[in-house]
Parts: sequence; C-alpha cells; structure tokens
Amino acid sequence: MKEKNKKSSLNYWKWSFLFLLSIVLGTLIWLSSQLTPFIQGEPSLTITESDKKEITFQIQASKEELNQLVTNYIDEELSNKQVAFNFILDQEAQLSGTFQLFNRDVGFSLFLDPFVMENGNLQFKATRISVGALDLPISFAMNLIKSQLKVPDWVAIDTKKEIIVFNLNEFYLKNGMHFTADKIDLENDDIRLNVFLPNK
Repeated sequence: MKEKNKKSSLNYWKWSFLFLLSIVLGTLIWLSSQLTPFIQGEPSLTITESDKKEITFQIQASKEELNQLVTNYIDEELSNKQVAFNFILDQEAQLSGTFQLFNRDVGFSLFLDPFVMENGNLQFKATRISVGALDLPISFAMNLIKSQLKVPDWVAIDTKKEIIVFNLNEFYLKNGMHFTADKIDLENDDIRLNVFLPNK
C-alpha cells in the first residue's frame, strides 16, 4: 500500500514538473521571438535629383503646421485598426499610442531625435521610451510597436539600430508632388522642406 502511494506521489510531482517546464519554455520562446530585432523596409540612400520638368521651391514650416499635416495624413490615409498612434514634433519627436502586451493595452511614448540625411530623408534616433510603469529596453519595445503598428511602405524601422527613417524620396502625393528635408531644428522651430511639383 505504501509503495502504491509512493508511486502516485511520484507521478503527481512528475506531471507538475512537466507542466511548469512547458510554461517556462513557452514563455522563453515568446520572449526570444519578441526580442529578435527586425527591420521593416530599408533606409533609402538614393539621392533625389530634381527633374527638369519639375518646379522646385523651398518652404519653411513650424512644428504646429507639420503636426497638423501629419495628423491629417494619419487620419485620412492610414486605416490603422491594429494600433492607434500619434506622431508629433515638440522639443523632440514623439511617437505615442498603445500596444498589446500579455493581452493588455499598454500606453507608450517613444522619444526620438531627428536628423536630416544627405539624400534629404529624415532619420529619427530613439533616445528613450516610456511604457506605463514598465522599464523595457528600447529595442524590445520597438519590436512590440513595430509588430502591431501599420506604417506606410516609405517608413523603415530598424529595431537593432533603434532608428526610424522616413524615406521621403519614396513618398509621393497623388498629384506627383514629393519632398526632401533640408533642415529640422526643433529647438528653434525651424523646419525647411524642398518641394518638387510636376510641371504639367
């Protein structure tokens, strides 16, 4: 009788151990997949040359004006049903919204430092991130954001380098108008864009 109870007790601990082991392994696999850095799109290095058939001019804009344009573009052009997000320019660039973590909505704010590339594209380097009360590495949080965020094809996210690149040389409006960046000085509210308009 004692031997039978002993076997039953051993079986109970055996199955309990296997159950806990499967949970731990499953969690580790999920975390490793989330931590694996990946890139959506690629930063474009092509330098845009103005076509002779285009009218070229430069505009100077404020952060408030660009924020309104970006908000309108997100509302009208991006049907983002996965994650609601905002992108604004203040003392820093800020991408904010919510993502799902363990089936819960978690608010985030990703702060970025803008830089004009030689080809007129815009690069944003992540400097810090706020994710509720959680202390998450930037690359890990950017992976979560990227996996749930629907962004245009001309936006490249490199979670390994912790940068977001706006490939303006791949972004065209319906009328053929396109842009390159010339200067972005958030502190002095001085943003200058080169505008290329087809001369029809």
